[in-house]
Amino acid sequence: MDIFNLKSIAPILIEPVEKLDFDLWVQQEDVIPFLEQEFTDEDIIIYGSLPFAFIHAVLIPSISLDESEVKDLLEWDHNPYSSWSLVSSSDDAWIEGPLAGSRSKILCQGEQIIFIRTFDGVESRRKYFELEQKISHVLGLHHMPERNAWCRLDQHGDIEDVVKILELNNLPGKESGTVVTMKKSVLGEYASLENYSLCRMFDFTRYKKGSFSGWGNKNNANRVGNGIDIYSNLVVYNGYGSYSRGIQVKKMNVAKKEIVDRVWGRSSSKDSRQYATYIALDWKNKRIKEISCSPSCLANYFTQSELPFELSPAFFRPEVLLKYKSDREKYQLEERSVSCRGVWHLETFDINDAGQIHTYLGYLNRLPYEEQLHWKQYNEEPKAPLSKRAFAADFEGQWSDEYNPLYSLKNKLKQLHQADVGWWTLRGEDNLERVLYPFTSSRDEWADEILNLDQLIIEGFEEKWLQRKAKELGRDPDLKLRALKSIEECLIGVGFHEDHAHDLMSPFHDVHNLRSILKSHANGSEAAELRKQALQEFGSFRQHYTNLCSRCDESLGIIMDAFRGF
Repeated sequence: MDIFNLKSIAPILIEPVEKLDFDLWVQQEDVIPFLEQEFTDEDIIIYGSLPFAFIHAVLIPSISLDESEVKDLLEWDHNPYSSWSLVSSSDDAWIEGPLAGSRSKILCQGEQIIFIRTFDGVESRRKYFELEQKISHVLGLHHMPERNAWCRLDQHGDIEDVVKILELNNLPGKESGTVVTMKKSVLGEYASLENYSLCRMFDFTRYKKGSFSGWGNKNNANRVGNGIDIYSNLVVYNGYGSYSRGIQVKKMNVAKKEIVDRVWGRSSSKDSRQYATYIALDWKNKRIKEISCSPSCLANYFTQSELPFELSPAFFRPEVLLKYKSDREKYQLEERSVSCRGVWHLETFDINDAGQIHTYLGYLNRLPYEEQLHWKQYNEEPKAPLSKRAFAADFEGQWSDEYNPLYSLKNKLKQLHQADVGWWTLRGEDNLERVLYPFTSSRDEWADEILNLDQLIIEGFEEKWLQRKAKELGRDPDLKLRALKSIEECLIGVGFHEDHAHDLMSPFHDVHNLRSILKSHANGSEAAELRKQALQEFGSFRQHYTNLCSRCDESLGIIMDAFRGF
C-alpha cells in the first residue's frame, strides 16, 4: 500500500452509484488483483478495518499449500482483538496464546503481529494497538505516539516508520476506517528468522447501503482465487450484494546473509559499495592527488605497495560541519569527532592554521556513501599543514599539551556540576556538548555560539543564592541586581578590591552583552559594529571566540578558588 497516496485503496472502499458499475463491483473481480498488487508495495497491509473490507495478517509456519491446508486455513475465525488469555476451568487455570482458540490447526501454530486492546477505564485507551513485543524487540522497533508508528533508524540515521497506523476519516458516506501497514522487507527479516510465511485473512462484503435487508438462505459459495497463493469462498447475489472470505499466503524469504550484513552494517555485495574520491595529501608518495577512499585503493604501514596510506589527509572548507550543528538531535558534534545516532561515526577531524577541516581517507570510507558526497563538495587542496594537535595525537601517539580555552572552561563547569555547588547549575544535560568553537567565517554561526556560551555559563549562575551569600558577607546588594553583579558583590565581600572584582566579571558581561545584541530582533548597526571590531582585533570570529573563552576560563578559575569555602 502506498501510505503517501491513500487513493490506492479507494476502489475497494467506494460503493458505485451507477447500476452497471454496482453490478460489476458485486462480482468482486477486482479483489484478487488488488491483493496481488498491494503486496508488491513497500508497505503492506497487516490490518484493515474498512467499509466493505476486513484484512488481518498473521505469521504461520511455512507450508506448501495443498487442498487440505487451504481448506484448514479457510476456516479462520480470527481478529486482532484476540490476545494472551487467562483461561480457567472449575479447578484449574492456565495461559493460552492469541491464536490457540482458532478453528484452523495451522493458525494455532502461528504468531499474531498486531493486537487491538481496550481499556474502558481510560478514554484515551478505550481502543489502541500494540505490536507483538517479540517482533518489536528483535527488529529494534519503538513506538512513537507523535508519529502513530513503530519506528527505527534507517541507514542514514533518520527515523523510519516501519509499522504505521493510518486513520482514514472523511471517506464517502461519512465512513471511516483504520489501516495498519508494515514494511514488507522488515517483516520479511523476522519471518525468515522464524521460518514463517505471511497469512492474510480477508473478508470483502459488498451491498447497497440503505436498501440491504440480509442475505436470505443462499449460501452456496464458489471457490475463487489465483491458484497460487490466494484462495477464497465467494457468494454473489447478482445486482444485490456479495461476500467473500479468503486467505493470501506469501513466503517472505530474506537471505540470512542479507540480514547478517545489515546487522553488521556492511553491503550485501562488496561490488555494490560505493566510495568517493577526494583531493588528498599522499605524503607517502609526496604528492597532492585525487584519491579514492576505497579500502582497496589504500594501504597501511605494514603493506608493501605504492598505494597511499589510509592516514592520507583530505582537507575541507569549514562549512562542511555546519550541517551537523544545525541538527543536534540527529548529529552529535564534538570537538574532534561527529556521529549520527549510532549509525555512523567519523572518529576524528581537526582544524589547521588556515581554518581548514581535515580528516583521513581511512575514516571517510567508513561513512555512508551519501555522507561521503557531503564531504566531497567541500573538499579542496591543503592551504596549511595538519594542526599540531592532530599530528601529535594521530602520528606521535601523544596528548597535545596545547592550551584549549573552551576545553578548559568546560572542564571547570563539569567540576562545578559534579560538586553540586549552590551558586552555579548546569541547566541542561546537553548544554556542555552544545557549545563549540565557530568553524567558519559565518557571522550567524559566531552569534549562535555566543548564545550557546551565554546559556551555558551565564544562565547557570544562581541569582537568589548569590544575593543571599552577598548579604552574609556583609554586602548590601540591590535586590534588582542580576547574577553577574551579585558575584561581583560576593568577591568584594571575600576581600577582592572593587576594581579587581569588576575586571574579573568583565568577560561574562561581554558574553551576555554580545548575546543580547547579536541575537536580538533589531540586529542593526550596533551588531555590525561589534562584528567589525571582532574581525579587526582578532582577524576571525573563531579567534575572537577563543579569546573570549580564555578570559572566561581565567576568571572562572579565580572565582572557584574564592568561593571554595562556600
